[in-house]
Amino acid sequence: MSERSSEVRSEADLILSFGDVGEAEIAEKSVKPDNLPLPRGLRIEMERSGETVKVHIECERTLASLLTTIDDLLAMMLLALRVSREI
Repeated sequence: MSERSSEVRSEADLILSFGDVGEAEIAEKSVKPDNLPLPRGLRIEMERSGETVKVHIECERTLASLLTTIDDLLAMMLLALRVSREI
């Protein structure tokens, strides 16, 4: 099976709640620079409201690509929060 034939349209919505507005802002800002430029077939929208960050991902690549994108976003947010708490 070719790589092209394993591509599928998929979407994911993440709703992340943080301890306070400052943590939500740090998490959001920690991944925004990584969102551009995105690979072909991948779109990410983020919106912060108070202590909540909403992430919408649209992927026209493999399902593995969607899962990797989610994992990368969550890992970068977690790293940013850990660093900010240590400072």
